[in-house]
Amino acid sequence: MTSIASRLSRYFAALLFSSLFASAASATVTFQTVTNTNDTGSGSLRAAVTAANANGADGAIISFDIGSSCGPHVIHLATELPDLKYEIHFEGYGQTGSSPNSLYIYNGNDAKICIILAGDNGVADGFGIASSVADSMTMSVQGIAFSGFTHAALNIRGGSGHLIAGIRTGGTVGGFAMDPNGYDVILAAGVHGVTIGGDPQNAYDSYNQFGGAVNNAIYIASASGATLAAHQNNINSNNIGFAVDANHNVTALPTGGAGVAVGGYKNYFFVDNIWYAGASGVHFSNSDSHDNNLNLVDIRYAADNGLLIDDDAHDNVVYGNDMYDNGGAGVRVVSGVNNSLQGNNISANGKLGIDLAGAGVTPDDNDSQVVDPNLANRAQNFPVLTSAKGSDYKGTVKGSLTSTPGKYQIDIYLTNPCDASGYGQGFNAVSYVNNTTPVVTIPGNITVQGQNTVDFTIPVTFSGSFGTDVSVTVTATDASGNTSEFSACVPYENDTIFADRFGD
Repeated sequence: MTSIASRLSRYFAALLFSSLFASAASATVTFQTVTNTNDTGSGSLRAAVTAANANGADGAIISFDIGSSCGPHVIHLATELPDLKYEIHFEGYGQTGSSPNSLYIYNGNDAKICIILAGDNGVADGFGIASSVADSMTMSVQGIAFSGFTHAALNIRGGSGHLIAGIRTGGTVGGFAMDPNGYDVILAAGVHGVTIGGDPQNAYDSYNQFGGAVNNAIYIASASGATLAAHQNNINSNNIGFAVDANHNVTALPTGGAGVAVGGYKNYFFVDNIWYAGASGVHFSNSDSHDNNLNLVDIRYAADNGLLIDDDAHDNVVYGNDMYDNGGAGVRVVSGVNNSLQGNNISANGKLGIDLAGAGVTPDDNDSQVVDPNLANRAQNFPVLTSAKGSDYKGTVKGSLTSTPGKYQIDIYLTNPCDASGYGQGFNAVSYVNNTTPVVTIPGNITVQGQNTVDFTIPVTFSGSFGTDVSVTVTATDASGNTSEFSACVPYENDTIFADRFGD
């Protein structure tokens, strides 16, 4: 088996966490080994954590060597462990018989987890970090499953740069039925620079599998008093709300609330799969929730919306995501401005693809007369389409936009079928000539009640034939990032014979 030190060195280097390991590799680092599943006493996890805290700022590495097989070995806590005070790294994959995942996130998960930490005696938290620790305090945990903690499996209230990789919650592990946790991971106010997951292309062993949380799988807190909201955390390549095995068999493990709840700012979500949420898949809420980035995230089967933005959350970027088969809207913006919703594939949701302000289609009105500055994306008007036609591979989309003077990006989508409302949804964002998103400019020299209208003709290209009975819908996004609802659909007139014989 690869040594713990070399595994950690490789792992942290791969994730650009070499700075974390620097102090852990110092001459006075304490290496603690858990050798039994007892709650207390020599060789217990509690004794190892106590010794690690006693070692102070020199840090500690805790590994596991319980018996000669995988088990799994379940450590039933009678009471909470001591809060973690100084740099500490938990290496669950040090246990004999364990192995990290080797599959790409969409191909399954073949990790073998041999260490389970259980709070089934009414214990609130699994691992906890107090808010009083130094901002430089770091923790990593990998290769451990967490079961039945009434508050949170990981309650992170302080420090920065933590790494949470290759952990499991919910479902079964090695035949052991996992009880749900209240939350799987809490990042409290002030916590920053945390990585939950890892690099989707190079660090397959870092994927986390979260399932069955009573509340949220991941909760990122807003400000608390003078302490800033949790910020600049990376949530990459996690499966949330379900388990998937090496044969790609999926087991639904719904969260009770939103899959992920975000009250902080500048957090980055990339290549996560968030399914079966008991509320919305992702929830951006309150004015501290701003400048978050949701990119290449797959959100489906939520009981409510794919993404909910409310309570004046603002300036968030939602780009290139898939939002399918959710009970509510694909994206619901109740309040908050400058939320950019471009280039997403949104289809087959129970309500509108994009729904601003009051529920249902918000008709175009006078954009210059917005009284409430926090009105959902300023109730940006959507374009009005007049035609969409061409061949299987290229065509033109024509329409107009009425709004205040300025520049607007027009995003075009194919939809089949059109939403029952007649507006959107957009299951496929189309390409443009020269790969440049079209921008139209509403002139400011002549306006009617502060608005003007501009006509547009946009050439588009397609990657291949898309069949018949396809409609087109569009959105408009202003220079501040306010994206409209989907426009009314128009059928795509596919005249392939004409296009092939005579050109466009």
